[in-house]
Amino acid sequence: MNGLNANGDRPEVRRVDLIVGQITGPNPNPGADTNPTTKVVARFGPRDWRKQGPDYVIRHTLRDVETEMYARVRGTSTDEAEPLADGLESPWDDLWFYSNPVFVHVR
Repeated sequence: MNGLNANGDRPEVRRVDLIVGQITGPNPNPGADTNPTTKVVARFGPRDWRKQGPDYVIRHTLRDVETEMYARVRGTSTDEAEPLADGLESPWDDLWFYSNPVFVHVR
């Protein structure tokens, strides 16, 4: 995006995380919102992405994939390793984005 946001700022992505986890089936505890297999497998900064036309591209190879899994990306304009709980940061200075998961089925 080439313009300013509604606060007059032009935030920049500082880091993108690649997050993966195993597809484990239905959770026996429907109230739980965690998957203990989920982890950040790679972190990328501006030196790691390349501009290709209007897009920025990051390449990463997942090796030895043996079980069904999902992958998603998360990006931030901060140096925080993990986002703080909602309401504890400025919505203009502390920006995060998340992709939908991409599901990988092993054949």
